Amino acid sequence: MTEPEKAPLRATHRYELRLQLAIKSVQSEVSNVLCSITQWLESHKVDPTITSDLELVLAEALNNVVEHAYLYAEDGEIDILVTLRPKELKVLITDSGRKFDGPPEFREMDVENFSLEELPEGGFGWNLIRSLTDVIEFEHADKKNRLTLTRNLQDTAMAE
Repeated sequence: MTEPEKAPLRATHRYELRLQLAIKSVQSEVSNVLCSITQWLESHKVDPTITSDLELVLAEALNNVVEHAYLYAEDGEIDILVTLRPKELKVLITDSGRKFDGPPEFREMDVENFSLEELPEGGFGWNLIRSLTDVIEFEHADKKNRLTLTRNLQDTAMAE
């Protein structure tokens, strides 16, 4: 009996590109990894507006991990996986810091009717993340926090 003929393999890079990074829970490493991700996206011709939006989202999310999951301890590890497909940009952030219960519910904030001193502390970051992503998924399993942020792309947002 002969083996069934296998379909030829296609080059994965046309359909999915991945960038995997690991950093320590230090503000300077967050800044450096943001630059690396931005340069990688630019090298793959991702729309500059999307790249800029993602940089803001990741700055907020990664700084939350540093501040809240690791309480500024510099020995925590943060793993980042960026996946770029023709119609989707997805980032998975994984940490082993303090357990996180997931993103808080959306809070309506009437910032125009507050003075700067009266604005509530916190909460703006998640509103920013929500406004610049299409899907937010979170799970805590195996003592790890996993946050996945997805941005839908037009076909033209990525070069072939």
